[in-house]
Amino acid sequence: MQGDFSRVTFDPVHRFSAVLSQQGRVQLDSEINEQTAILLHYLRGLVTDVLGPAACPVAGEEDPGGFRVDFTDGVLKVSPGHMYVDGMLCECDGAEYWSQPDGHLDQNHDESRKLPADPFMVYLRVWERLVTAHEEPSIRELALGLHGPDTTLRTRVVWQLDWVSLGPGGLEVFPEADNALTALKEGLDRRFGARGMLAARAQLPEDETDPCDLSPESGFRGPENQLYRVEVHRGGTAGQATFKWSRENGSVVFPVRSAAGATFELDTLGRDDKLGLDLGDVVEVVDDASVARAAWDVVPRDATRLYRIVEIDHAARRVTLDNDPAFDPHQLGLGTAPGLRPLLRRWDHRPPESAEHSGALPVEEGRWLTLEDGVQVRFEPAPPPAGVPGGEDAEDAEPVRRVYRPGDYWLIPARVVTGDVLWPEDAQGKREPRMPHGVEYHYAPLAKVEPAGDADRTVIDLRSLFVPLAKARA
Repeated sequence: MQGDFSRVTFDPVHRFSAVLSQQGRVQLDSEINEQTAILLHYLRGLVTDVLGPAACPVAGEEDPGGFRVDFTDGVLKVSPGHMYVDGMLCECDGAEYWSQPDGHLDQNHDESRKLPADPFMVYLRVWERLVTAHEEPSIRELALGLHGPDTTLRTRVVWQLDWVSLGPGGLEVFPEADNALTALKEGLDRRFGARGMLAARAQLPEDETDPCDLSPESGFRGPENQLYRVEVHRGGTAGQATFKWSRENGSVVFPVRSAAGATFELDTLGRDDKLGLDLGDVVEVVDDASVARAAWDVVPRDATRLYRIVEIDHAARRVTLDNDPAFDPHQLGLGTAPGLRPLLRRWDHRPPESAEHSGALPVEEGRWLTLEDGVQVRFEPAPPPAGVPGGEDAEDAEPVRRVYRPGDYWLIPARVVTGDVLWPEDAQGKREPRMPHGVEYHYAPLAKVEPAGDADRTVIDLRSLFVPLAKARA
């Protein structure tokens, strides 16, 4: 979540049931947000325990329920209604595959997303997106002024209709309703591989250094508390993947008023030097479509590039980038459609001189990489295989490779008072590598689609249906 937070504290491992305020104490955003997270964790866990990981309510035998797949005349669509996926409520007014509300697919350009002629499974991908007052102006309270503070944010449940082949390179199985979810998750895990892991620390002194002779380069040296965000930019394995980082959790954004080539007119250039734009800053152009499209190709071959600010006109609130996004084949007119709420998001790293990484930093496993002010991160290499059945040597086993998925991120709180970052340690005091804090995708199988003739398709429903208690009693 790219919000202006002090830190994110919820962890189900602690099994906390409530956050309780004390009189006369300072209130923190992290504590209020943790109470919300505790309640959501409870409610979604309860729904999952009662209904299962994916379930759709129906009023009776004549009610199709939500997200029932229909394939007629080459058009894939789903019925209106709703469905619970890992306890998350997904609501649908009825949608077609190519025009689904949070798909932002382009039938003329997205060749890889066209429905195959061979059998395939249709499934639902569900995730939560953070929505700011820039992307949804109704959040802002105008009584505080036209350009008043954006006091709060929102999260929105996003669902997308997707498919996976049931032949070679896909699931390679023909699941029935009772094992469809298991087959789907196992197939996606094989396809995407083990997720990347990361550890964080403040720079340590050299070995055997006397505590009285600590170098000023040791520890966190920033002047303020920060919430660092390390986010995967381009997906893939180490050597292919890239990352970017922000000391403000990626929350420094600038809404785009208009765009002409590489020149962007912005609503604001920021409140101050700390939260503003400067020459040489790295920015990413994003909008509603680019955020939604990032989920379609979890490990794309290429990624949208990042840009540098090369010119600033403070009076006109205009900035010029080092390249025109219109010439980037992955941008598809990014930043030019006001209805998609385009904005520039600032990142705080400095890109390498080579243009190979499109303005992001290469992921290097197995060594500590310094961000700034003593904050360091380490991408954890996968452990060597423990051996294979049949007495073969471990060297003969295929090595495990970690795959870094675009949008995956880690949050690293850095604190001035301790000169360190807040990160879990093992029993020996070493910083533990952790899975990404997000993005978490949830899945639900909807239907199996098989050829049945020249243009017809057979649709086999894979949803888990239930009759609500009130309807059952009636």
